[in-house]
Amino acid sequence: MKRRRLILKNWLSPGDIVMLTAALRDLHMTYPGEFITDVRTPCPAIWQNNPYLTNLDENNSDVAILNCDYPIIHRSNQEPKHFIFGFIENLNSSLHLSIKPTAFKGDIHLSLEEKNWWSQVHEITGEDTPFWIIVSGGKYDYTIKWWQSERYQQV
Repeated sequence: MKRRRLILKNWLSPGDIVMLTAALRDLHMTYPGEFITDVRTPCPAIWQNNPYLTNLDENNSDVAILNCDYPIIHRSNQEPKHFIFGFIENLNSSLHLSIKPTAFKGDIHLSLEEKNWWSQVHEITGEDTPFWIIVSGGKYDYTIKWWQSERYQQV
């Protein structure tokens, strides 16, 4: 069987691209060995070390290019679906597939060197102290993307 060559494109924000990493993972988990894939996004660092990527030439005639989208966003007030389904449903519809989510998270891959780094908290304190990083910024296109600073203080 000839493996399908596919380039996924999306030029949205980093959070959207993280959800595309999940769709790519689930494509390969649902259809192992059937696709050779590459991506074109504004966030190449998100894709570093991703085992599902192979450098493909988009000018090659046997490479299909898919502009990825998540039309479920337009039904977000009518259907109780998590964002992780957005790109998956788009791939299913465009490629006539039946991809199912395999994990409820994005798919970011760290290098061995990155996995062996000390945390910055450890570098400062010399101790393995658990910590959270909270990014309190956002954008105003959807109200859930911007929390009031008072709410962070309550947490």
